Amino acid sequence: MRKKLVLSSLLFLTLILASCNQNFFWPTPTPSGVEGYVVSANAGSAIAGVQISVKKGGQPVATATTGSDGAFKIDLEPGLYDFVASKNGYAGSQVLNVKVEKNQVTKLTIIQRQAFNPNWPTEPPQVTLQWVNEGDTYDASQGPILYRVQVTPQSPLSSNIIYAALGKIPGAGFLSGVRAYFAQTNDTGDAYLNPLDYAVSGPTTLTVVVYDTNGNRTELRRHITINHPSPGNLTLAAPDLRGILAVTLSSPVQFFQVTPQAAPTGGNLWVQLVWSPRYDFSGIPDGIPYGYRIYRSFDGFSFTAIGTVAASETAFVDASSELAPGKKVYYRMTAFIGDQESKPSNVLSTTPLEAFTVSLVSPGDNATGVSVTPTFSWQASATVSPYHYYAAALWDTVSGEMAFLTNNPVMALENITQWTWNQDGSFNGTAFETLQKGRSYEWQVIEAYALDDPANPTAISVAADGLGLWFPYGVPSSDHFTFTTAP
Repeated sequence: MRKKLVLSSLLFLTLILASCNQNFFWPTPTPSGVEGYVVSANAGSAIAGVQISVKKGGQPVATATTGSDGAFKIDLEPGLYDFVASKNGYAGSQVLNVKVEKNQVTKLTIIQRQAFNPNWPTEPPQVTLQWVNEGDTYDASQGPILYRVQVTPQSPLSSNIIYAALGKIPGAGFLSGVRAYFAQTNDTGDAYLNPLDYAVSGPTTLTVVVYDTNGNRTELRRHITINHPSPGNLTLAAPDLRGILAVTLSSPVQFFQVTPQAAPTGGNLWVQLVWSPRYDFSGIPDGIPYGYRIYRSFDGFSFTAIGTVAASETAFVDASSELAPGKKVYYRMTAFIGDQESKPSNVLSTTPLEAFTVSLVSPGDNATGVSVTPTFSWQASATVSPYHYYAAALWDTVSGEMAFLTNNPVMALENITQWTWNQDGSFNGTAFETLQKGRSYEWQVIEAYALDDPANPTAISVAADGLGLWFPYGVPSSDHFTFTTAP
């Protein structure tokens, strides 16, 4: 009987240990690998059906194909890998020397542009980076880092743009900020990157991005370490986050550079942050940070560092392919120097709006016999917020004069998609009181945007921005109609 009790006890203990082994003592380790997206540009839209080949030491080790959202996922052992993306009609794109850490998932965005000419070579250019080796260590106080980039594109192509930066993927300055830039050259010669300009510290990267004249792209990374010691015990204050704005463009802006649900198809999406520094001058050099770290979260609790900027900066643009319309995102910041970091700043959040377009309805294109007080009408492809604003413009093709549908101080018409000429009497007593008989005119909706909150906007969706009110490069109108009034 005693023997049976001992055996039963041992069996019971074995079951408990087995249960603990499965659920508590030995949790399943996080697999290492890469999750990412293929997108058309920095802040650009997803590309489906891209074939991705992964190589290690020149030998293929894995493949993947992007889904409808441009996403891919590959399990990989720790190490350094090269990723090559290809799709018919698109330029070639590769990201070289991507580091995969043990039990970590590396996030990767691959930029792939449409080929300027699909009949030209679509193989990414060969890139050589001199003077900087994998694993090198630098001291930020010792001055800039020497490097040299040499490019060998496929004949008959030539190098178009070379970008270089520390701690980030460089591209067009509007989205990527500080970076080095070389145009129409296959050789940068000896060049320098100053760690102080990028506020990089600890393990980081020196990244080079090259585009050739057919849009083929090579991104080459070197994993390095930059030391920046702290000058003693400091009192650091986080900056005060003052503003946030998610910008959705319906028409893609061709940022010629690098950058999952990605931005709306054919459009762009990014988030802009602005802040004010807060210094504590109770001691010298207390309160003067080396730089700022920007953190992002999609749940409001778990924040991940996404970039650093120098202490002289007061703005940051997040063009991540992880941003998506309707997906709420949170940001906070810290000030840092060496291994000392301030408490987090206040948190700001935004939910990017969906994209929409505007189509002209009446007077139709090439319409004739139109009234001298016509009713203009247009329609939005979608209602993306309760607050849509429009401004339409008219051109007299004879005199060349231009007028808005209303010349009131506030030209934007809120949630109004129909307007009869001079219905508010704003043109009484002018040459535009009525249109001229038998004359041709052109018209378009020159401004069309939606705000999440007109008093304190944190998100905007822009369908047209012909005046550059919201975006310095403008967003053209989709329609531009001509009509002739009745004789």
